Parts: sequence; C-alpha cells; structure tokens
Amino acid sequence: MKANLFILLFCVQFSFSQNTDHLNTVLKQLKLQEKQINVQLFTEKILPYDKSKSVLVVPKYATDIEEGSFTLDAYILVVDNATGKIISKCVELNAWTSDALILTSITIDTGLYHLNKSTRAFGVRVDYRTQSQPNPYSETNLSLYTVNKNVLKPVLHNYNIYRYRGEWDMKCNGEFEDNDSTIDIDKLQTNNFNNLIVKTKITKTKNTFKNEDCVSKETIKKETTKLIFNGKEYK
Repeated sequence: MKANLFILLFCVQFSFSQNTDHLNTVLKQLKLQEKQINVQLFTEKILPYDKSKSVLVVPKYATDIEEGSFTLDAYILVVDNATGKIISKCVELNAWTSDALILTSITIDTGLYHLNKSTRAFGVRVDYRTQSQPNPYSETNLSLYTVNKNVLKPVLHNYNIYRYRGEWDMKCNGEFEDNDSTIDIDKLQTNNFNNLIVKTKITKTKNTFKNEDCVSKETIKKETTKLIFNGKEYK
C-alpha cells in the first residue's frame, strides 16, 4: 500500500514538474513572469495527431484583480515537445473576463475538427458560471484554431456550445433550460473549408410543488444551425 502511494505521489509530482518546466520555458520566450499569468487557468495538451507538439494556453492578466474580477489576454501556443520552443502563437487581447460571470476553467479540445483534407483544427473551451443559487447560470464557449505553415489562426471565436440557466425558489418551484450543442463536419464546403453543422438539444424543465411532492415536467426539442467559413472565420 505504501509503495503504491509512493508511486502515485511520484507520478503526480513528476507530471506537475514537467508542466511547470514547459510553462517556464515558454514564459522566458514570451518575456513574461509567472506573476503576470493566471497559473490556475493555464493548460496544455499534446496534439494526438502530431505527438511531437503540444498546445498551450497561457492566460495573461490584462488588468489588475479587483474584488475577484479580472480580464485576460489569451496566448495560444503550439510548441515543440522536445525543446519547448514556440513554433507558432496567436495573441488575443482582452479575450476573457471573469466578473459576475466567473471564469472557472479553460480546456483544450482536440476533437475531429477536419475542416478540409489537409486542415485539422483544435479547440479551446472556456467555462463560466455564476454564484447565484436562485438564478443558476453556466456556459461554455468554443474557439477553433488552425495551423498552416506554422501560422496559427483563429477561425471560430467564442461560440456558445453550452448554456444552463434557471430561476427557482430554492425549494421546488422553478424553471430551468439546458442547451447542449455538438458540432459535426459537413461534406459541403465554402471558401475551401467544410461547413460546420451545430446540433443543439434544448431541455426545459418546470418544477411544481403539488400534494407535498416536487413534480417535474420536461420537454425536449432539437435545433440545427450551420456555420459557414467566410474566408476568415466561421459565422
């Protein structure tokens, strides 16, 4: 048992050390100090279709933290895993704000975003939520990026793919709505990029207190929309 615990702690410590080393390497190249970034929101992931490279998201403070609110610049990087050298980068100023709507996490999405035969995008998902209990709200926004000849470009900007909201008396009575979207790749193209088919499942729930019981009524509908590449980005 002790041996297994030691191995687990060693693996966790080794993994954290690796991530810290990678972060420190890119910060030196960017001429940034660790205190200038939100370390808790920093994330990185190896590209499954090119394991010699990783995507890093470095959230740099664009403003001072005031009563828990702040704005972040987004440094989206592709780095060489062997050396930590930045191969390509995209900097988006004032990309994300955490205020009444709290930015809780940033994750890298390496789904099958094949935009044409030679272009595969990766995504960055940003999650938000509120602290309100009677009026809960959360959302996830997705951005997509492509790399072509070491040039990193955003092609989809903060597109809402998940939203949950509600209003209730914190006992039973209330209404809630859950919008959950997935993205499929269309066979048809516009400006040499495949169209994106967004399929959204909308679940509405109404709770009513009746006969000393909380009764829920749920309705579900589905919607489909299409995003088209205009030569610069998907709209």
